[in-house]
Amino acid sequence: MSYCVVTVNADDFVARVVFDNTSFLGVEEEDYVIGYPIDVESGEKQIVIYNGAADTGSGSVTFIISFSGAYSALSSIAAAATAITLLNLF
Repeated sequence: MSYCVVTVNADDFVARVVFDNTSFLGVEEEDYVIGYPIDVESGEKQIVIYNGAADTGSGSVTFIISFSGAYSALSSIAAAATAITLLNLF
């Protein structure tokens, strides 16, 4: 069986990874549902993915992988400053 190991690093921020737009991708994560995020609170996590088609000779499997992290304090400060400015304009 062919597989890949995806390493998610959450050393600085909470990290999220989503596998989507696929029918045959296998994800070795307990109770994982395609299209939903896997949250990594801290540290590093390795996730094994593989071609889960019944006929492994059927070729490649396509999928989309998306990553995101928790927004930084700087972003929230900028949003608060914008909100205060808008309140002062009206």
